Amino acid sequence: MRARILAVLLVIALPALARQRAVRHPSMVAGPTFSKEVVRIFQQHCQSCHHEGDIAPFPLVAYEDAAPRAALIKFMIQSRQMPPWKPAQGCGDFADERRLSDAEIDTIAKWATAGAPEGNAADLPTPRDFSAGWILGEPDLVFAEAEAYTPPPNTDTYRCFTIPTNLTSEAYVRAVDTHPGDRETVHHVISFIDTTGASVALDEKDPGPGYTCFGGPGFDLPGGSLGGWAPGSRPLEMPEGVGLSLPAASRVVMQVHYHPHHGAPEPDRTTLGVYLSQAKPDRLMYFIPLINQSFTIPPNDANYRVTAQLPIRTPFPLKLWFIAPHMHLLGKKMNVRMEPLTGDAQCLIDIQDWDFNWQGAYRFRNPISVPTGTQFSLTAFYDNSSANPRNPNEPPKAVSWGEETTDEMCIAFLGITLE
Repeated sequence: MRARILAVLLVIALPALARQRAVRHPSMVAGPTFSKEVVRIFQQHCQSCHHEGDIAPFPLVAYEDAAPRAALIKFMIQSRQMPPWKPAQGCGDFADERRLSDAEIDTIAKWATAGAPEGNAADLPTPRDFSAGWILGEPDLVFAEAEAYTPPPNTDTYRCFTIPTNLTSEAYVRAVDTHPGDRETVHHVISFIDTTGASVALDEKDPGPGYTCFGGPGFDLPGGSLGGWAPGSRPLEMPEGVGLSLPAASRVVMQVHYHPHHGAPEPDRTTLGVYLSQAKPDRLMYFIPLINQSFTIPPNDANYRVTAQLPIRTPFPLKLWFIAPHMHLLGKKMNVRMEPLTGDAQCLIDIQDWDFNWQGAYRFRNPISVPTGTQFSLTAFYDNSSANPRNPNEPPKAVSWGEETTDEMCIAFLGITLE
């Protein structure tokens, strides 16, 4: 969907580009240039996605990448479709916000309007290094199935791949980065920790790489999780002094959901990069789901409401560090709040224009103290009408919770530590 929208916008922009002439000689440039001002904005806000081999459809590293797309870039940033940032202002204070300031938008717009001048190469900053293929640099541990897996066409498949950590003592994870092998087919990835070896027996019973695992990894989860990936996700970095436990002799089990929708799927070899802390963290991170699995969205309802609460109020004080909403193609809006026993309720995240292609785990700039007796609640809205361009069913039909992409989900994962 995102690629089609970009293609349409590019066609719209081409006539304007044809009327513009990029001013390349430094002595002719009066306003912003790529080399001096624009590339620095791209480095800070855009290149982590817009470099070769990452999620964006084209790089924005060199002048030759950006100049032919100047009018498109101007349109996308002025309409605030790029950089993609879904949480609404006024609800939640998040670290690493992907927002351009008004001044930055004005700089890029002036550059595009002036014909996308290159400027003086001597003004170029030191380029960001993406040669390792990992935004955070080379991981300490890399996990991947030894053999690529090709999912069957035209059907949703959940496949778990179990990989030994080969750790001789407990380690602590400060960041994880998931690289889907076939981004057009991988719907999402969740990485579990197996401390008992149960995943090995499941793998041995199922021919081919990995084993089928709808609904979960197929074993109890005393080891927890290393987080997950969905379209739009960036690396998951723990705050200072916080980490995830990776026990000795454990195994990493990657549950990959495949949703082939573009003909014959490619062989996939999804990879997980793990970055370790040098010292034991002060706190361990845990992820708990705020979830509703009992709903059915009627056909032709463009604003169907679904709510969720934790089964109990918090039994002891916590700190809340992350929040990660998740819905599928009918998702429209989601708001998550916390309500202490005394005092005012607090808005944690508010997404008014849900887009399945841009999901993420949002880290609060400062951890939120959660007193004993706090309740978390979620309110989501779904558009199951023909007017929803992402609706997979025409005519619309009733849609309930389910594992397939054409089903729906209603979850917000909460990343918490003990106080």
